[in-house]
Amino acid sequence: MERTNNAFRGKVIEKYGTIGNFAKAMRWSYRKASYITNGRQQMTAKEIEDCAETLDVDNEIEFLRIFYPSLSNKWTRTA
Repeated sequence: MERTNNAFRGKVIEKYGTIGNFAKAMRWSYRKASYITNGRQQMTAKEIEDCAETLDVDNEIEFLRIFYPSLSNKWTRTA
């Protein structure tokens, strides 16, 4: 099972207020949105692309931080 991605979940709540509102925006069931935001289900590449667009993620650093947090820490860490 995946760990919860707090950056992704935080961005969802910041923009939509609830997972239910996010699910509607993505045209997903509440269950799918809940599983994804809680780390129980992984997204496909297309779903990641659609989420980035829906959440207005338009810069590379923010994209990595939200969708690939383990890579984000590796490549964006400052000394």
